[in-house]
Amino acid sequence: MRKQMIRGLVGAALLVGLTVPVGIATAAPDDAAACRQRLDDAKARIDKDAARHGENSSQVEHDRAKMEEARQWCRDHKADWDHSQFDVGIYIKK
Repeated sequence: MRKQMIRGLVGAALLVGLTVPVGIATAAPDDAAACRQRLDDAKARIDKDAARHGENSSQVEHDRAKMEEARQWCRDHKADWDHSQFDVGIYIKK
């Protein structure tokens, strides 16, 4: 009887020990999606202001700085992004 109780307690401890880390991992925020959203928003602002004011306007320069802030946020949160989409042409700070 005592042996069964010890086995049950060890089994329960293992069960808790294995399920808690999985629960924590699934509750973590999705930084990749947040990164993508930040970069998409910055890209949209650049496109809008470039169409309205020109690619070399102060508004677009400000938007490029915001894009760089979004990239830094992604780096800080170790989230990668599509460099071929966000790190080309008008989207790079000169």
